[in-house]
Amino acid sequence: MRNRVAVLAFAAVLPLTGAATVTAASQAVADPGSPNVTVKGDVDDCPNGGSPTVVSIKSAQETRKDKSPNVTNAGEYKVTFKKVPTRAQSVTAMVTCDDGKSYTQTFTLERPEGANTTLAVDLAPPSR
Repeated sequence: MRNRVAVLAFAAVLPLTGAATVTAASQAVADPGSPNVTVKGDVDDCPNGGSPTVVSIKSAQETRKDKSPNVTNAGEYKVTFKKVPTRAQSVTAMVTCDDGKSYTQTFTLERPEGANTTLAVDLAPPSR
């Protein structure tokens, strides 16, 4: 009988420890000193109504492009920079549309504070 109680107690506790392990694993934090930064956000159509097809963002160290179907179909982009310096810098995003027209937007690329490595930037054509 004692063995049966021990087995039942172990079986009752086992799922709880598994959940704690999964919870601890999902709370792992990114290295705030990492030069890797993901820039993502919404991308608007060109002023003449053309749909965006490519988002290209150029920094002093590298250029990253998103040519995925998400740019055209969902109006969303996502690129990951691998060499973001510790100091903020000005970068230029160029959105190319299906009719060959494009627009640019300048913004500041920097390592986000804390454990976050994602920088949210929505892209839109300049207002007239």
